[in-house]
Amino acid sequence: MSKSAKISRIRLFFLASAVVLFWLLIEANLFRVQILMHDRFDGVAQRQYEKKIVLPARRGAICDVNGNKLATTIIQYDIAADPIMIADKTRVAQACARSFGRPTRYYLTRLERKSHFVFLERRVSDERAGKLLKLDDPGLIKTPNFRRFYPFKTYGAHLLGFTDPDDRGLSGIELQFDEYLRGRPGEAVLQYDGPRRVYYDADHPIKKAQPGADLFLTIDKNIQTVVEQELADGVRRVKAKSGMAVVMDPFSGAILAMANYPEFDPNRHSRFPEDAKRNRCITDVFEPGSTMKIMTAAALLQEGIYNKDSIVHCNNGKYKVYDRVFRDTKKHGWLSFQRVVEKSSNVGMIRLAEKLPPRTLFRYLKNFGFGMDTGIGLQGANPGRLEQPARWSGVSRASISIGYEIGVTAVHLAAAYSAVVNGGYLYRPFVISRLRYPDGREEILNEPEQIRQVISEPVSRQLKLFMKGVVERGTGTKARVDGLTVGGKTGTAKKYDRKNKRYYSNKYIASFVGFADFEMPRFVVAVIIDEPQTYHYGGSVAAPVFSRIVQRIFYFEQPIAAPGNIAAQTEYAPAEEAGDLPPLNGFRIESARALLDEKDMDYKLAGQGVFVKEAVLKDNTVILNTTDALVQNNRVPKLTGLTLREALDRVNLQLFKITLQGQKKGIVRSQRPRAGTRVKKRTELVLVCE
Repeated sequence: MSKSAKISRIRLFFLASAVVLFWLLIEANLFRVQILMHDRFDGVAQRQYEKKIVLPARRGAICDVNGNKLATTIIQYDIAADPIMIADKTRVAQACARSFGRPTRYYLTRLERKSHFVFLERRVSDERAGKLLKLDDPGLIKTPNFRRFYPFKTYGAHLLGFTDPDDRGLSGIELQFDEYLRGRPGEAVLQYDGPRRVYYDADHPIKKAQPGADLFLTIDKNIQTVVEQELADGVRRVKAKSGMAVVMDPFSGAILAMANYPEFDPNRHSRFPEDAKRNRCITDVFEPGSTMKIMTAAALLQEGIYNKDSIVHCNNGKYKVYDRVFRDTKKHGWLSFQRVVEKSSNVGMIRLAEKLPPRTLFRYLKNFGFGMDTGIGLQGANPGRLEQPARWSGVSRASISIGYEIGVTAVHLAAAYSAVVNGGYLYRPFVISRLRYPDGREEILNEPEQIRQVISEPVSRQLKLFMKGVVERGTGTKARVDGLTVGGKTGTAKKYDRKNKRYYSNKYIASFVGFADFEMPRFVVAVIIDEPQTYHYGGSVAAPVFSRIVQRIFYFEQPIAAPGNIAAQTEYAPAEEAGDLPPLNGFRIESARALLDEKDMDYKLAGQGVFVKEAVLKDNTVILNTTDALVQNNRVPKLTGLTLREALDRVNLQLFKITLQGQKKGIVRSQRPRAGTRVKKRTELVLVCE
């Protein structure tokens, strides 16, 4: 073989090898791309013509006790367009101008852009976007969005909290119950035809969003509105730094209103300072001053150390305990125990408390719930401050007995006073009631819970008389309410300067805690005003706020005439003391007359009404004072411990249907519903006797 032929064969071999190697590399790369990297490139391809989108879930509403929505979710729309796909730009621009108020030229300029997407308006209500939503144009894009909305604006804002732009809870109940309220978002896959999405991917079924649960509170919107208004007015009147108020049902622990000032609007929460958004009713701890004297009085009465007529000399308003001098605002000499409370004498209460061992006073304060978690179940709730007696100084008992060296919140005071006026039973305060899920299922989160009995019913009655005297002739006369008998206690305390470790001479906390009405309290109202400027006494600053609140809320649920039209009660004995009669208050006239005829008792009618307002005995004749408005005891009376006959005498048979269980005689050992439960219609009352 010639040399040239040999070279040619070598060249041919290398050429053939190169071709073969080239194709082998191509095959290997195809294997790598098509087999080994299939999933990666498949994903890239899908991202080019498919898009996975999140379908937002509607956030659950927060409702008051009657179902009124305090926080809800509304739909807003982002209006956008693909300028290239718009069929009639002038028509779309004019429709936008009519709906949103901008010039037509503004929208035309945006629609003339050389792009596939442009926003025309963002987050507009369905009302404003209504005409655009009906407009059929292939290039118009209408995207719905959810937005949190608080229809009552500032009312209840500190309790409710607020959300971020993505509807996630940031504070208050919105944050604490975010897991239940936010629901579960859905998912959908969109396919693109060219630059625009045109249809859902049929191979990927839409995963629908699951709405959040609705949360129900014990708050009553009507009461909350009144409390917010009167608190704000009261704070502004005295040019105070801030204020807080709590209204509680004393027979259940349910919080009916919780108000704070300064106020803020959760719809625009970013425009308000952080300090204005704090729920002071559960976070702010303060020394209550003289409102604590009722707890000291409770311990003294319950321990039998004194009675209401016991007397003490108030040392002309000045008394020294170790190195501390305590003073009264006015000089007093001899005062009875009851007058010490009514006049709010610091010296008198300190001298009375000297016979109360420190551990005993501490035990009563703990039993009233001070220095511990109230159990209200809200994040940020402060347990307050109460030191163990071992850490008390020589003046601690004196200081604590008049409301210093102890830290409380507004909720602590409301819960403790509820125990004072309801017969002595401490209930756990609560504001969260239940959840209602989208399928209709409900979950009870809180119910009335009786924690302990702190004082006896006779002591509770005596303390109510003390507080009634405070309002009628003591330091709380500005808390009076026309047509109602109410009670309460004033409080004025100097604020403590922690930096300099001394009390300010010109900064005060003014407070008033009261109840309405006297016989069967429906409300306990605590009002606290921080740093009033015009005057600083609780009787002048906080008591008028209490009065105006009670004046407005007491008659919400009862069809009674205006308070000023209610006649004062007579001085005669109740008719039921004359014989085997139940209380006739609330009976229709014909029912009362039939019962009296059956008992062969003489009676007379006073007035032209159709209901018995009051039945009294005068000269062996029953006088039926009538009214056009139904006055009823709309709470279940406490019947346990009574004989069956005594129990039946106390029941308004117009309001309750009696069912007996057990031996049907003897002593009532239990009852359903429990004492204090509010009823709005005729209710079955089950009595178990033995």
